[in-house]
Amino acid sequence: MAQGKLKVKSKPPQNSKKPQNKGSAFSKRKNAPIQSKKHKFLEDHKLKQVITKTVNKKNEDDLRKVAYEGQTKLSQAQLAVQEHHRKQAQNSSASEAGSSKA
Repeated sequence: MAQGKLKVKSKPPQNSKKPQNKGSAFSKRKNAPIQSKKHKFLEDHKLKQVITKTVNKKNEDDLRKVAYEGQTKLSQAQLAVQEHHRKQAQNSSASEAGSSKA
Protein backbone atom coordinates (compact mmCIF):
# COMPACT_ATOMS: atom_id res chain seq x y z
CA MET A 1 0.00 0.00 0.00
CA ALA A 2 0.94 3.54 -0.55
CA GLN A 3 2.35 5.32 2.37
CA GLY A 4 2.10 9.05 3.06
CA LYS A 5 0.02 11.77 1.52
CA LEU A 6 -0.04 12.79 -2.12
CA LYS A 7 2.11 15.79 -2.86
CA VAL A 8 0.09 18.84 -3.87
CA LYS A 9 1.60 21.96 -5.47
CA SER A 10 1.33 24.91 -3.17
CA LYS A 11 -0.50 27.99 -4.41
CA PRO A 12 0.27 31.55 -3.29
CA PRO A 13 -2.42 33.35 -1.38
CA GLN A 14 -5.09 35.11 -3.44
CA ASN A 15 -4.32 38.60 -2.13
CA SER A 16 -0.59 38.54 -2.94
CA LYS A 17 0.74 40.61 -5.83
CA LYS A 18 1.97 38.90 -8.95
CA PRO A 19 5.67 39.43 -9.71
CA GLN A 20 6.27 41.74 -12.64
CA ASN A 21 8.20 40.36 -15.59
CA LYS A 22 11.37 42.28 -16.26
CA GLY A 23 11.85 43.56 -19.80
CA SER A 24 14.84 42.61 -21.89
CA ALA A 25 18.00 44.63 -21.43
CA PHE A 26 17.94 45.68 -25.09
CA SER A 27 14.73 46.61 -26.80
CA LYS A 28 14.58 46.54 -30.58
CA ARG A 29 13.06 49.48 -32.37
CA LYS A 30 11.43 48.34 -35.57
CA ASN A 31 11.43 51.84 -37.01
CA ALA A 32 15.20 52.26 -36.60
CA PRO A 33 17.00 49.03 -37.56
CA ILE A 34 20.74 48.84 -37.04
CA GLN A 35 22.73 48.62 -40.27
CA SER A 36 25.52 46.14 -40.55
CA LYS A 37 29.14 47.23 -40.58
CA LYS A 38 29.48 45.83 -44.08
CA HIS A 39 27.05 48.47 -45.37
CA LYS A 40 29.23 51.27 -44.01
CA PHE A 41 32.39 49.77 -45.46
CA LEU A 42 30.73 49.38 -48.87
CA GLU A 43 29.66 53.04 -48.87
CA ASP A 44 33.17 54.15 -47.93
CA HIS A 45 34.67 51.92 -50.64
CA LYS A 46 32.32 53.31 -53.30
CA LEU A 47 33.15 56.87 -52.28
CA LYS A 48 36.88 56.16 -52.49
CA GLN A 49 36.42 54.61 -55.94
CA VAL A 50 34.53 57.66 -57.22
CA ILE A 51 37.21 60.01 -55.87
CA THR A 52 39.97 57.88 -57.41
CA LYS A 53 38.25 57.84 -60.79
CA THR A 54 37.75 61.60 -60.85
CA VAL A 55 41.35 62.30 -59.79
CA ASN A 56 42.72 59.87 -62.37
CA LYS A 57 40.54 61.35 -65.12
CA LYS A 58 41.64 64.89 -64.24
CA ASN A 59 45.31 63.84 -64.22
CA GLU A 60 44.91 62.09 -67.56
CA ASP A 61 43.27 65.17 -69.10
CA ASP A 62 46.10 67.34 -67.81
CA LEU A 63 48.72 64.98 -69.24
CA ARG A 64 46.95 64.86 -72.59
CA LYS A 65 46.73 68.65 -72.64
CA VAL A 66 50.48 68.95 -72.05
CA ALA A 67 51.32 66.20 -74.56
CA TYR A 68 49.11 67.53 -77.34
CA GLU A 69 49.74 71.19 -76.68
CA GLY A 70 49.55 73.04 -79.99
CA GLN A 71 48.08 70.01 -81.71
CA THR A 72 44.36 69.65 -82.09
CA LYS A 73 42.82 66.69 -83.84
CA LEU A 74 39.55 67.69 -85.45
CA SER A 75 37.07 65.43 -87.13
CA GLN A 76 36.20 65.81 -90.82
CA ALA A 77 33.03 67.74 -89.99
CA GLN A 78 34.90 70.09 -87.65
CA LEU A 79 37.55 70.70 -90.31
CA ALA A 80 34.84 71.51 -92.87
CA VAL A 81 33.20 73.99 -90.48
CA GLN A 82 36.55 75.59 -89.73
CA GLU A 83 37.33 75.95 -93.44
CA HIS A 84 33.88 77.42 -94.08
CA HIS A 85 34.36 80.05 -91.37
CA ARG A 86 37.81 80.88 -92.72
CA LYS A 87 36.38 81.47 -96.21
CA GLN A 88 33.58 83.63 -94.80
CA ALA A 89 36.10 85.72 -92.90
CA GLN A 90 38.21 86.20 -96.05
CA ASN A 91 35.17 87.13 -98.14
CA SER A 92 33.88 89.62 -95.58
CA SER A 93 37.32 91.23 -95.18
CA ALA A 94 37.72 91.49 -98.96
CA SER A 95 34.29 93.08 -99.39
CA GLU A 96 34.98 95.55 -96.58
CA ALA A 97 38.32 96.47 -98.11
CA GLY A 98 36.69 97.00 -101.52
CA SER A 99 33.94 99.21 -100.10
CA SER A 100 36.39 101.37 -98.17
CA LYS A 101 38.34 102.21 -101.40
CA ALA A 102 35.33 103.90 -102.95
